[in-house]
Amino acid sequence: MANDTKVTARIDPTLKSEAEALLDDMGLNFSVWITMATKALVNERKIPFEVKASPFYSDENTKILEDRLKKYTAGSSTSNHGLLEDK
Repeated sequence: MANDTKVTARIDPTLKSEAEALLDDMGLNFSVWITMATKALVNERKIPFEVKASPFYSDENTKILEDRLKKYTAGSSTSNHGLLEDK
């Protein structure tokens, strides 16, 4: 380990605590998890998990927003502002 490189990252404290608790349940720590994820990245030559946009950018939600914009510009706005991620 004398030849290891130190990596520094900023992360929300609550998110870090939740992740540490999960990793602890698995018998791991952040350092081991980062090494595992990095090895998977290098070996697979891709991010080792699915990366996708939030529900806010889904086709269904975009249609809802476009419909609301049409109503708003026509002068008939609605008071319901919930989006799909609110459901």
